[in-house]
Amino acid sequence: MIDIKSKDSGDILFNIDADSLMHYDFRNMNLRGADLSGVDLRHADFSRANLTGADLSNTQLQFADFTGAILVNVKMLGADLSRVTFSSGRDSGAANMNNADLRQTIMLATQLDFVNLQNSDFKDADLSYASFKSANLSSSDFSDADLCEASFIRANLSNCNLSNTDLCGTHFNNADLTNAILDSAEFSGEITQRPANFTLATLEDASMVGAHMARAIFKKCNMSRAVMRHADLSDAILNGTILRNADVADADFSGVALSTASLLYSNFSKAKNADIPEDKKNNLR
Repeated sequence: MIDIKSKDSGDILFNIDADSLMHYDFRNMNLRGADLSGVDLRHADFSRANLTGADLSNTQLQFADFTGAILVNVKMLGADLSRVTFSSGRDSGAANMNNADLRQTIMLATQLDFVNLQNSDFKDADLSYASFKSANLSSSDFSDADLCEASFIRANLSNCNLSNTDLCGTHFNNADLTNAILDSAEFSGEITQRPANFTLATLEDASMVGAHMARAIFKKCNMSRAVMRHADLSDAILNGTILRNADVADADFSGVALSTASLLYSNFSKAKNADIPEDKKNNLR
């Protein structure tokens, strides 16, 4: 017999007649405020369950299913969420995880498409190969996280903190990164690694101070008013990108073709190795 208790009062919420909670069926259960910390919950089914404010810190949750679950204010600090499903791949079947504590989690190849994760905390998490397509992640904190080869296609990352992150091979196609912070982020890594791809992304007012952006792909991006001071953009692809009023002081543009980029009102006087086409020089500040 396993007792599931309230994390606040210690009262018993459920008596589970089982020796283990692996593969257990929690579908549609009300587990609001439950203490499941440190439990082995691999392959458990939490689809459409209410886990508002529950504590799942340091749990083993590999291959669990949270499709359609309510996880607002959930705590999953240090949990292993590898290959967990939080979404059926449609907006209607996605979990609600606003204000989730996901610090130091392992989310290798986790499915989070369309999931609502506003104001969530991913600090120091391993999110490599995770999928966040069309997810709402606005105002979330990813600082010091590993996002290598993750997918954020069409995701809302506005006002997010992505400073000191590993973004090698990460896909941000059509993503909204308005006012995001990517200071000191690693966009490309070693020459053998794929660079981050920001094709058609919005990076208006984003901060990329000191970021390593060499070889990164920014095709047809909107980087108006972006701050890229001291960034390394060597060999980056900026075809069709809007750099209106961008701050590029001391940024390195070695090997960057700017012939199709919009440089209106940008100041390249302090940029390094920038080859400005003659027909664009009159548009600069």
